[in-house]
Amino acid sequence: MKPRLYFPGLLSTKIFNYKQSHHLKNVLRIKVGEKILLFDGHGHEVVASVTLNDKKNVRFELVGEVKTVNRENKKSVVVAQGLCQASRMDYVVQKSVELGAEIIAPIITERCQVRLNNSNLEKKVTRWKLIAENASQQCGRNKLTKILAPQSLGGFLETRRRKNAIKLMLNPTSSKRLVDVDFSASKDVIFLIGPEAGFSNFEENSGQKADFKSVKIGKRILRTETVAVSLLSILNYVSGEF
Repeated sequence: MKPRLYFPGLLSTKIFNYKQSHHLKNVLRIKVGEKILLFDGHGHEVVASVTLNDKKNVRFELVGEVKTVNRENKKSVVVAQGLCQASRMDYVVQKSVELGAEIIAPIITERCQVRLNNSNLEKKVTRWKLIAENASQQCGRNKLTKILAPQSLGGFLETRRRKNAIKLMLNPTSSKRLVDVDFSASKDVIFLIGPEAGFSNFEENSGQKADFKSVKIGKRILRTETVAVSLLSILNYVSGEF
């Protein structure tokens, strides 16, 4: 299998930046003449051949034509995740990308244990985008998942209020199970997931007013970072992706 590498400047340059060159030389140990697969994050991919590998640069030439290859899911999924602790949020982003989420929206809720300020907000978003790039690189997706900046639950609900989508708010005490949902009603799905301590009563009511239906996955209460993986896996199965 050829190594895959995210390369947004697919048609404008033929030289890798420092980080990419370091990865190719010191991690993958690529040699001149070896083939790699490049994708630009907008649905295109192409085979490239390494033509130069010295101490400073790694260059390549395209082999064949740039192709449009669609490996996206049939359903367009937004994972709105209540901000959770660092490693857990990283896991949610990584696995949601692998399982096909189109958008990941970090949500600030009343019970979030994580507090972001202007000094670390940008760093967090940059980190999540890098995790998304690496996950796409590994799993074969040619489009990058969009990572939104963290926003309040109220702000997120307002932006989704008029959207024609299947809107589901996870609640372990709900009487309705995820498997009872008719996913054929729309190609757009929004999963709203609480942080470690869950949503407050006020937030649950706000979600219901914004047409989010309360559902549970099963009999057990899952950790917040497990919920998105379970939801996307079930949706992929019932949609015929698996």
